Amino acid sequence: MLFVPGALLTHLQAFFDGADDAVENPDPLLDVVQQYPQEAAWFIKVVMFFGSISGVVVSIPCGIFLSMYWAQCGLCNRPLRYWVIVHCALQLLQAPVRLIFFLRLCQIQQRNGNIQGCVRRLTHSAAWRASKVVSIVTYGWFILGVVWLLNSTYCNPCPGLYRLSLAVIFTAVTRLLMTLIVFYHSFPPRFPGEQNVPKPRGATQVVIETLPLVEYTPDRTGGPETSCAVCISEFEWGDMMRQLPCAHNFHRACIDKWLKRNKVCPLCLQDIELPPAQGKDKSA
Repeated sequence: MLFVPGALLTHLQAFFDGADDAVENPDPLLDVVQQYPQEAAWFIKVVMFFGSISGVVVSIPCGIFLSMYWAQCGLCNRPLRYWVIVHCALQLLQAPVRLIFFLRLCQIQQRNGNIQGCVRRLTHSAAWRASKVVSIVTYGWFILGVVWLLNSTYCNPCPGLYRLSLAVIFTAVTRLLMTLIVFYHSFPPRFPGEQNVPKPRGATQVVIETLPLVEYTPDRTGGPETSCAVCISEFEWGDMMRQLPCAHNFHRACIDKWLKRNKVCPLCLQDIELPPAQGKDKSA
C-alpha cells in the first residue's frame, strides 16, 4: 500500500521537473531571467501567485451561482452558462502549476540558490508545456465569451448570469492590466537604455576546449559546487567537469552545450573569454 503513494509522488515530481535539454530548446522566459534574475523572479512570483489565487477565487462564486440557477440560465439567448463553467475550469487547471512555480521560486530564493536553473527546469517540464497549451485555449475561449456577451440580451429569467459573465470578463482584464503594471514596476527604466545591447553570443568549440577539465572528487572539486547548475544534478565520483575562468564547475557535456549558445557562466554571467578580474569589473 505504501508503494502507490510513492509512485504517484515520483510521477508528479517528474511532471513538474524538466530534463536537461532545456539548453537546446530554451523558453523565452529564460532570456529575461538570465539578464535580470532578481527582477524576473519577483515578477514571476507575483504573477503566478495572483494568477493561481484569482482563478480559485473567481471559480468558487461562479460554481455556487451556476449550481443554484443552472436551469434558469439555460433560457438566455447565448450559452453563457457553459462559457462561465469552462472558463473557470481552465483557470483551475492552471492554478496548480502557477502555485508550484511560485513555491519553488520562494524556496530557491530562501536558499540563495540558482534562480536560472530553477526556472529552466520548470519551464522545460511537461506541466509548463501543458499550462501553455491551456493558456492559449483560455485566451481563445475568453474572446469567444466577449463576443457572446456583446451579442446577448439581458436575460429576465436569470438576470444574474449576464452580470456574472461581465464580472468574470472584467476580472480577467483586470488581471491582465495588473500583470502589465507589475512588469513595468519590476523592470524600471533598464529596458530603454539596453535596447541596443547585443544578445549574448556563443563560444566556438576551440575556445571551449581550452577550458580545463577537472575530475570530481568530494574532497577536491576545484570549487565549492557539489552540483551542476545547468542540469541541477549532484556531481558523482569520477564525473568529468569543466572549470570556467571564474572557478565555477559544471558537467562537461552540460556546460559545453550552454557555452555554444551563450559564452557566459550560468552562475555569475562572466564572459569566459575575459580574464577573471576584468570579468568581475565589468559585471560590477
